[in-house]
Amino acid sequence: MAEPEFDIFTLPNGIRCIHRRPGAAAGRVAHIALTVGAGTRDEKADQHGVAHLVEHLLFKGTERRSAYRVNSLLENSGGELNAFTTKEETVIHAALLRSELAKGVDLLSDMAFHSRFDARELDKEREVIIDEINSYKDSPAELIFDEFEELLFAGSPLGRNILGTPRNLKRATRDQLVDYVEGHYRPDRVVFSASAQLSHRRFREVCERYLGALSVPAGRREASRRTPPERQARFDVVKHRNTYQTHCVIGGYGYDLQEGKRMLLAFLINLLGGPFAGSRLNMQLRERYGLTYNVEGGYVPYGDSGVYTIYLGCDRDNLDRSVALVRRELQRLREEKLTTVQLARAKRQFMGQLLLSSENTENLMLGIAKSILVYNTFDSTAEIAAKIGAITADELQEAANEIFTEANQYSLIYK
Repeated sequence: MAEPEFDIFTLPNGIRCIHRRPGAAAGRVAHIALTVGAGTRDEKADQHGVAHLVEHLLFKGTERRSAYRVNSLLENSGGELNAFTTKEETVIHAALLRSELAKGVDLLSDMAFHSRFDARELDKEREVIIDEINSYKDSPAELIFDEFEELLFAGSPLGRNILGTPRNLKRATRDQLVDYVEGHYRPDRVVFSASAQLSHRRFREVCERYLGALSVPAGRREASRRTPPERQARFDVVKHRNTYQTHCVIGGYGYDLQEGKRMLLAFLINLLGGPFAGSRLNMQLRERYGLTYNVEGGYVPYGDSGVYTIYLGCDRDNLDRSVALVRRELQRLREEKLTTVQLARAKRQFMGQLLLSSENTENLMLGIAKSILVYNTFDSTAEIAAKIGAITADELQEAANEIFTEANQYSLIYK
């Protein structure tokens, strides 16, 4: 009997593992990722920037490997090693040859749990990140999202930008990094995911060998410090910057990861400003009136909150009209239900987009790992399709009236 596509299991130390065995056409390439349920919002008040700084130092040597060995172990065989930090997770991931799988699992485990955090490397990386922070000042289209969330989640660790501040980074110590890792890089907060053409039995053997013995002293385990952010009074902030183009974000609070309506909001945001020419805002602001080159919607759910955003960049003279059109489209979704034809077309587009995205094996496995981290399970493509198919126009209008109220339309403008 053929093996099922997925195998999910938990090691005795609490690390959850998922293996996808793709079809034979997958060939000799494997994708692996180690996802830790700790990010920027888990930092202590004096640790702002430490989560991302830790990510950088993971590549700078372990107890068994020099920085050169860490970075070249997979790359010498054509593989790719990378990592990223979010507000609630840190992820180390790699694309590698299937024959190098055991070596890759060993490496990711070594990086996450046995990094040295050498003081000399710390001094170098803090300067690298400060340069990264300064580079954002030349990218207002990216910086504006960080500043918007800082305002929306003011007073909450959720509002901290991921990179930290130059002041905090200059004061960061090795002890802070070690304290953060030992407190949060716990086996019960780790999901290891892989897509590789090998048997589930063999994958379990590899995980048991390289991940099964990991543990953290009980005295260093820290309970989650996450507390829901307080809702801010509506703001419309304008900041004057020396930029050729005017940048604007309109947005507000969205459903959190535990809210069953989060797919409805994702659907609405895609309909409004998804990455396709037929999105409502693109059709209005760009195609019909030629007011802006770029307009896009976004939605990020967090553990206990969420944020939706609509971004546009335009000439200063077109700003007021562009903002008015965005607010009009939000009002339309509150007041007018989608017709049967509109709903069917939007469902086809949304589902097709998800299917195309799932063809990217790395993104697929990262998404599944996040789902297991949060829900301890994940939806199959068929289950997702069924949920999308069951969406009704009444449900969408109800969600629009909950989220897109005028009181929940905050704005930040660079001009």
